[in-house]
Amino acid sequence: MENNLVKLEPCPFCGCRDRRVGIRRMGNNGYRVCCSKCGSLGPHVSVKDWNGHKKLAQKEAREKWNERA
Repeated sequence: MENNLVKLEPCPFCGCRDRRVGIRRMGNNGYRVCCSKCGSLGPHVSVKDWNGHKKLAQKEAREKWNERA
């Protein structure tokens, strides 16, 4: 089985590196990465069809969190 887990970079605002940085489901329409230490949010990744797309949306949310300007 392929591991699609993308390692999260630390929070760009507070530097949090521990497990308080994680993925959060946003209602029924997608995911984003949230830092529970300072409350910063990564970009929202929408999911239209949950069948088989949950893991892809989580992976994309992690990739977007790791993008730095």
